[in-house]
Amino acid sequence: MRYHFIDEIVSLALDGTPRIEVAKHFDPADDVFGGPEGPERIPGSMLLELMAMTGGQLIFRHLGGTRLPLLLKVPECRLDGAAAAGDRLRAVATLRGLTSVADGTSVAQTESGVYIEATPIASARLMFVCVEPTAVGLARGPGA
Repeated sequence: MRYHFIDEIVSLALDGTPRIEVAKHFDPADDVFGGPEGPERIPGSMLLELMAMTGGQLIFRHLGGTRLPLLLKVPECRLDGAAAAGDRLRAVATLRGLTSVADGTSVAQTESGVYIEATPIASARLMFVCVEPTAVGLARGPGA
């Protein structure tokens, strides 16, 4: 499996209400199709991951690349439809809140949805904790 959940950023707006739209297509050869949902259906967990990655990209870009959004909580998630291998999925995320909590750490909330063309198949409200990359050991300094 390619651990690459966004194929293309279709649109990005950081002014007003921040919003991002991305495109994703799961290749029929991906190993996600070996699970209990069958060889053709994209598992719901992958739809949730797509929404989390989309929201994370929006937050990361909104914060100017200075904070790393880590999924904290999924207060709400609905899987209302199904997608098959080869479907072109659209994922949309909107930033609904950003609160500073301490020492440059913040908590962000997004609303996300996954669509096949105009038909919604999944939606979620997601919460992220946003930390400095050094807090999770991702910064590289001299000798790293």
